[in-house]
Amino acid sequence: MESTFGVESPAFVAVRAVLSMATVGLLGSLALRWAVLLRYVGPDSMELREAVDRRLGRWVARLAAVAILGTLARFAAQHAAVFGTDGDVTVQSLSALIFRSAWGRSWWLAFLASLVIAGLAPRLRGASRGPWIGAACAILVFAIAQPLSGHPAAAHNPWLATAVQSLHLVGAGGWIGSLALLTAVAIPVARTLPAELPGDSDVRVAELIRAFSPTALVFASALGLTGLFTAWNNLGGLAPLWESPYGRTLLLKLALLSVAAGTGAYNWRRVLPHLGTPEASARLRRSSLVELAAAMMVLVVTAVLVATPMPWE
Repeated sequence: MESTFGVESPAFVAVRAVLSMATVGLLGSLALRWAVLLRYVGPDSMELREAVDRRLGRWVARLAAVAILGTLARFAAQHAAVFGTDGDVTVQSLSALIFRSAWGRSWWLAFLASLVIAGLAPRLRGASRGPWIGAACAILVFAIAQPLSGHPAAAHNPWLATAVQSLHLVGAGGWIGSLALLTAVAIPVARTLPAELPGDSDVRVAELIRAFSPTALVFASALGLTGLFTAWNNLGGLAPLWESPYGRTLLLKLALLSVAAGTGAYNWRRVLPHLGTPEASARLRRSSLVELAAAMMVLVVTAVLVATPMPWE
């Protein structure tokens, strides 16, 4: 039973990966709205922000639905991992899992936060600040709830480990999540808004990327620093990096993260200075897709890593 639906099984890994993507996307919506768009100084800035706001609310609603379904799926997966897939679901087993365990408390936190996000999402399509503030609080609670049921909860100092892992998630959301929504929402809006002058759409794209680059640098730095702290804390030395399954999985994550970071650096140094023309915009689109693909693979590997026993376990 453990082999068919244990915490390291492909099904459970898929559930965690989907939840990670939803979390990163939700955090990315906050970074896009309150960091990237506020720095945008290109043509039609007010019209672009309002148009992005309308589309961004719809994306938050979709991500909230994924978060709810993923949280429910995680409960089903955890129940199967703990009690087996052959046994009946009973009141006693449900009660033990969701009311009498630390895992259950973190699950309730995530589930209720995802419901609040879904409830506020339809009100995010205007310029009102109140619903966005409420949604931001719920998104942060949802993000913090994720590490509470993983390795940080079993660390020697669980509060410090949870805080660092939460900052790690925020870093991923601010970089990867905002890049995904920049690509899926903001850049298409910049291309489709009516242009007063020829080339306005490409200038808008260029200014969006210029607003995104410092944001990405800050959040990617937070991601890297918290990742190094967590890796050293979990490994306890260099040898377990290649001698343990946890270390080898971490090396794979670092390799994929290097591809994403390297592509981002290429965009910043080589593509950004030439933006403002259709050719440069097409070049940016191709390299951004490579960066996003590598980043999505990082999230999948992370979903494996969080259930891999650490070297000292």
